[in-house]
Amino acid sequence: MRTGPYRWVRHPIYSGVYGLSLGTLLAAGEVRALLGMALLGFAFWRKIRLEERHLGTIFGAAYDEYRRSTGAVFPRIL
Repeated sequence: MRTGPYRWVRHPIYSGVYGLSLGTLLAAGEVRALLGMALLGFAFWRKIRLEERHLGTIFGAAYDEYRRSTGAVFPRIL
């Protein structure tokens, strides 16, 4: 799928959750919320690596090309 949010990022749900969490961190204004963001970032990084390995075995070269043209969680800027 390469329409909608998948045109810019491969994992838009993670983008949304990370954005909501960042908003919560800013609204809370607590230093310990930074630890939560770091843990969330690590968990997403690990899960994305596993998912992309699996998708690469299923879709092969087509998925490799898709990976090169989009960002994982945040859109690529040039």
